[in-house]
Amino acid sequence: MIKMKPNYNIHEDMYVEARQAGWDGWGGNERMAKATLVDRFLEIVDRPQQGTLLELGCGEGHHCRGFSQLGFEVTGIDISTTAINWAKEKAEAAGIKGNYYVADLTTESLELPKRYNVVIDGNCLHCIIGEDRSIVLNHINRSLLQDGIFFISSLCSKDDNSYEAYRDNLPYRHIASQKSLIAELECAGFRVVNTTVYDREMSNHITIHAVKA
Repeated sequence: MIKMKPNYNIHEDMYVEARQAGWDGWGGNERMAKATLVDRFLEIVDRPQQGTLLELGCGEGHHCRGFSQLGFEVTGIDISTTAINWAKEKAEAAGIKGNYYVADLTTESLELPKRYNVVIDGNCLHCIIGEDRSIVLNHINRSLLQDGIFFISSLCSKDDNSYEAYRDNLPYRHIASQKSLIAELECAGFRVVNTTVYDREMSNHITIHAVKA
């Protein structure tokens, strides 16, 4: 069986489409009207009140701006140049500080610029396919300070089976089971503190509070 290489550039195409459609961000204006990921992070008991925070797959910076307003020194990265330019424009317009840059997390030689108290998976991990997932998780582990928090927001299968979703005949989403996702994290050197699964019609959504072990 031939393995098809993921087309990660599809995310650039999706952000171009979102801007051309006049949306506030990818996923539409209704999705941008609230910062659900930030709200769920705030539910963590004894979470850091400030410090350095990195969001993976930050898009147009919606959540980064929310975390900045909470007192974090934020950095957002995304593979989409359109998304990063959009994030910079919005941060400048709102007068909210933040560092934004383009990066491909699946590049093994990638060196993130600093170490972080918190790394946020802004619905990025489920966009990483196959063996690239271990590369990305290793980058995250190395980028965290000791006892740093990795907060995951990801699609999740409704049973114990993991699978890929396809777009334009190429895999572009990895829908992991809760069990396999936790196993991946533990293998990459994280300790899972808490998980919450949100039931949805097609596939579920999961948030995971993990720490660097």
